[in-house]
Amino acid sequence: MTVTKRTRIRQIGAAGPALGARTLGMRALGTLVLGTLALSACGPGGEDGAGAAAAPVPTPPTAPVPPQRSSPPPPSCTPEGIAVSMNEPDAAMGVRAARIELLNCGRRPYRLDGYPALRVLDGRRQPFNVTAVRGTRQVEDAGPKPLTIRPGRKAEFVIVWRNTVTEADTVAVAGAYLEVRPAPGRPVVIVPAHGPIDLGNTGRLEGTAWRLPTR
Repeated sequence: MTVTKRTRIRQIGAAGPALGARTLGMRALGTLVLGTLALSACGPGGEDGAGAAAAPVPTPPTAPVPPQRSSPPPPSCTPEGIAVSMNEPDAAMGVRAARIELLNCGRRPYRLDGYPALRVLDGRRQPFNVTAVRGTRQVEDAGPKPLTIRPGRKAEFVIVWRNTVTEADTVAVAGAYLEVRPAPGRPVVIVPAHGPIDLGNTGRLEGTAWRLPTR
């Protein structure tokens, strides 16, 4: 009996270390699995997943910027001592009106009387077949009267036209320059248009007499 008990004790003792090693291995494997699951739940950036890559935010569309209208260069003072320029036209119901300003940039008074002589020119400064009419009913025209423009002062007149196209087989007029003869016997001045003088195919340009600026 003593021998049998000793044998059983040895068997239990031999099995004890093997069972303990297997138990420790299972516990270590369970700990490793739990740790891996915990890290997966936290995400790559920390415990709350704040460091995860955010979805790109779409950029709201922007309104297109309209192209700016180019203005003609500042007028230069001519040997006559004047500088002539064209302001941007006002348009309403197909009628255009633009002020033409004359600045006395010289040292002597400059005299005007009546209506200037006008011609509409193309980009090569060649004249169009356009009739320049003295006087208009589209804007106020006080008529001709003598004016003396002192140095540093201005005078002006207004041109009026309609942008009407009634003939498809006729080339529409789009003047790039306005030729101005301020008074009989005076040299002409070539004035760049502020936007095209688009007469369509009316072939008609009306103008007021010289006057002192109203503003």
